Amino acid sequence: MVRILMAAALLYGYGSPAADGFRPRALDRPLRDYHRAVDAAAGDVRRVLVLFDDARSMRYLAPLTRAL
Repeated sequence: MVRILMAAALLYGYGSPAADGFRPRALDRPLRDYHRAVDAAAGDVRRVLVLFDDARSMRYLAPLTRAL
């Protein structure tokens, strides 16, 4: 599990704009796309958490939030 996380972090790092000079030419586009996809997923998670936090104040969700 730790090796998988380390590999994912390494791939994410190689996809960043700071690693332009270190990326192999054949992997340039896939690594950049992976970096963008991870950033987009992080933004989506942030938005969902904010929406859920706002929804907790609604009355029809109050019984559900008490269980959490």
